[in-house]
Amino acid sequence: MLDQLLQSRIVLIYRGQTPEECAALTRVLADAGIRYFEVTMNTPNALQAIRLLRDQAGEGVHIGAGTVTKPEEVDQVQAAGATYIVSPNTNFKVIERTKQLGMFSIPGAFTPTEIMNAYDAGADIVKVFPIRNVGADYIRQLRGPIKDIPFMTTGGVTLELVRPLREAGADAVGVGLHYFGSGGNPDDPAYRKALTEQAQKFIEAVTLPGPEGAGRP
Repeated sequence: MLDQLLQSRIVLIYRGQTPEECAALTRVLADAGIRYFEVTMNTPNALQAIRLLRDQAGEGVHIGAGTVTKPEEVDQVQAAGATYIVSPNTNFKVIERTKQLGMFSIPGAFTPTEIMNAYDAGADIVKVFPIRNVGADYIRQLRGPIKDIPFMTTGGVTLELVRPLREAGADAVGVGLHYFGSGGNPDDPAYRKALTEQAQKFIEAVTLPGPEGAGRP
């Protein structure tokens, strides 16, 4: 899954949408080329949304759970059909349970110590969070001593920030739905068109080649 994520490079994050909204939006965004979708656990009916997306996901579409902070939540979302776990922090028990169940691990970290501890504990890619306030230069500084750990940056990733993050050494980005344009009706052709166009802009920005070898173990 790491190779596939490093090809796709975008994780679309749902927070607060209904299961039906998640399903309708995913159909549009998957057609536009997005392949990774995350439903946060603090979203109402998150497990139902994950089940619905898993049942309707087309080939090559990956469904994960975000804001996972307890080991028991890993079991819950795995049973619902999620294949990867995203957390805001580095919880060694969450990472351990994720790997025990054969799932893909994306814990959150910020400092060099946290990032390296998360990776040593079994993370497949480390979520550097939150990134917006420190900007792309923070990733560039981290890449000085930390060259062999894959990074996914999240937390306020706008379209304008994607290219600087990639140039600085970020391997992937997690993007909230609101940066794609939320609040519309997926049944509205005009909204589907706008959503598709924004998704394509993010895909174009994130596929910009980053520094050679950055983030590959």
